[in-house]
Amino acid sequence: MTVALALAALLALAAVLVVALPFLRDPEARDDELHALGELERRRLELVEERDRAVAALAELEFDHRTGKVSEDDYRALVGQLRSRAAAGLRALEPGREPPEAPEPVPAPQPYEPAETPPEPVELPSPEPPDVERVAVPPDARAIRS
Repeated sequence: MTVALALAALLALAAVLVVALPFLRDPEARDDELHALGELERRRLELVEERDRAVAALAELEFDHRTGKVSEDDYRALVGQLRSRAAAGLRALEPGREPPEAPEPVPAPQPYEPAETPPEPVELPSPEPPDVERVAVPPDARAIRS
């Protein structure tokens, strides 16, 4: 029994060492040079960021419109600009196209301003349906049910 226990402990120790060995070694640097982005990669990264900003602004505008924070007129005025910017960003990133000049940055969404007049109070429905009549139940009728 003691020999089996010693072999099991030795096997567990060997398994732990095999698993931990890659973490115990000193890492070897393959290349210590940091490569700066070239002009083409930098331009592509700018286009991707601009496209992502336009799509995020469009999604936020859609959400604000659905929740009533943006009026219909404001929504119509802004949605066309944002859609055209997002489409321009997508077209510029198509393969085989030369990147165009940088588009104008997407304007920040307008902050929410509460309305000058408070909203009308909402009348909550009564907890009971209107067609239900209440009937008094005598105390002895409850005893019959149980």
